[in-house]
Amino acid sequence: MLSEAVNSGSWAELLGSPLLAGYDEDTIDLEQREKLLAERLPSIAHITERFVTRLGERSELLPVSRVKRPARRSLERLAAHTEDWAGRTLAGPVPRRALAVTREEDANLYENRMVTELVHPILSFALLERIRKLRRLVSDLSDLSPTQHVGTYQRTERLYSFWGDDAAKAAGSHIHAVKTLEALEKLAAWVQALRGSTLSLLLRRKVTGQRSLRRTNVINNDRHYRAAGDVWTAYERPEIASETPAARQERLANRHKAFDHYVLGLVTRALSDLGYAPPSGTLPGLGEGVELEGTWGNARLTRGADGVLTVGSQGSTTRIVPLLDAVGPQDDHAAIGQRWRDLQDAADRPTVVVFLASASDVRNNPDQVVAGAMISAKDDSPEPGTLLTGVPVSPLETTSLERVARGIALAVRIPPLMAYPPPLTLGEQPMPLRLVDHVESSGIGEPNLSPLFHRVGNELRLRRPLVTSEQTRLDGVVRDFAVAARGTGWQRDYGDHISQILKSFDLAATSLLPLLTCPVCSVASEARRLQRVGDVFVIECHSCRARWGHERCGTCKARIPIIEPEQELLNPEISGPGWVERIFGQDALASPCWARTSGNRYICPECCVCPLATDPLGSACTRCH
Repeated sequence: MLSEAVNSGSWAELLGSPLLAGYDEDTIDLEQREKLLAERLPSIAHITERFVTRLGERSELLPVSRVKRPARRSLERLAAHTEDWAGRTLAGPVPRRALAVTREEDANLYENRMVTELVHPILSFALLERIRKLRRLVSDLSDLSPTQHVGTYQRTERLYSFWGDDAAKAAGSHIHAVKTLEALEKLAAWVQALRGSTLSLLLRRKVTGQRSLRRTNVINNDRHYRAAGDVWTAYERPEIASETPAARQERLANRHKAFDHYVLGLVTRALSDLGYAPPSGTLPGLGEGVELEGTWGNARLTRGADGVLTVGSQGSTTRIVPLLDAVGPQDDHAAIGQRWRDLQDAADRPTVVVFLASASDVRNNPDQVVAGAMISAKDDSPEPGTLLTGVPVSPLETTSLERVARGIALAVRIPPLMAYPPPLTLGEQPMPLRLVDHVESSGIGEPNLSPLFHRVGNELRLRRPLVTSEQTRLDGVVRDFAVAARGTGWQRDYGDHISQILKSFDLAATSLLPLLTCPVCSVASEARRLQRVGDVFVIECHSCRARWGHERCGTCKARIPIIEPEQELLNPEISGPGWVERIFGQDALASPCWARTSGNRYICPECCVCPLATDPLGSACTRCH
């Protein structure tokens, strides 16, 4: 379905395609064969202790007093082994031991081997795989449970929207999935106990060596063996077909192509959640790009022929690289760390690697530097200059979208923030110095509002759109300039420039207006709510109380772009690599200090210094200590 949506070329159709594994009743309920197993497992347990046998004969060397029936070749053996003689007479040797025929009950029957093979490995492996998947599903559904979510209100709402259902059904599905998991774990524990049964110990893992059940008289006529045969049939393993090199290559190519489509679906959904969409409503084809219109200006999405996606805004670009097998299921932490360092060495521009893996497995890597870089779109390691980050995704995990969306947010929201404030230019030329001096000193700005201008050398920058009174003063100043330009003063040398002043203010204000829109709830704020001075600003949304703009690094004095959806410290016990996406999701740009003990103070992206690194309040920070 996802591939069909991508091939259609429709942006809207791809947005409507499901990106999560379906959490329907069939997925979270016991499968039909598991219900059958729960019903028939008592019969299997009965067989493992009270099983059918056949009477067998074997030859055994015994003392003469215990011999009841000599073996056929007992005389030949006695003549050849004098150590078995007790004495010797004229009539011949007197035996001390002789080869005798003994009878015993033999459990090594096809039906019993079928039962032991059914217990292990068929049932034990099938139940283990199903339990592993359900545990992941229960963990994901717990993110959607009102009693379990740890992030902001906005992040939780997006999770519900992404999952495609409301909170009540999410909670109900979570309870249902937990009950199913408990039932499966009980079945698995019972099956595990049967591996130490009398039958299993007698046969010592002897198996049938067959993939399909052979119906014998015992299986057909004995109710317990018939029950075990029904379970075998339900869990019957398919025949393994031989695969040619060409078929294997085609299968792997299709697998990687499907993952590329999945990542494209995540990126498309992330852009839509961030307020970006192409006016044409079309997806980029391979090797093509589309222009996007968004809340904070325009951006561009390019899709390479190799499946690599590039998101650009105001001259800055970030690559989104789908790398399906960056982490293999059998890789140890050392191999993963070495592979990641090799990828970091090869990165020459901001790059986000999207790979298929469980977030918990990545988070538990003992090398916390590698774990931090591989689980978050923003690398918070203490060393600056890292261009490569990674985000694990999975169709079973609801937080996948939040990790990818934060990477997209960093690509499309930071450039407009860092381009602030826009310069006042006359066409493609800077405003002449004399005009800069007079415009700055003309008293256009309202004294009770934040400063209107920011001066950088000979360049004048506009900090905020003009209010009505300021626009009136500007019109008057320009009108006076135009009148003076017809005289003999210095203004006559700048007549052409004076005529472009109003246009330069309009262009600068147009680039500022998008930044007044709240990135969290999309409500526009008034220019008078813009605070701070110089080349930094902060706005607090009057609707959702989110804050966005800049902070100033206390160490290197660089600007730190921030979005702060909530000022309250949420769940400070959630810590370690990847905690930012678990709390704030796509709404975070710079990461708050990991100590999270005194408000949302931010890690500088330039020098990577944490503001509480040397403060007693930061002693609990796992990043710095």
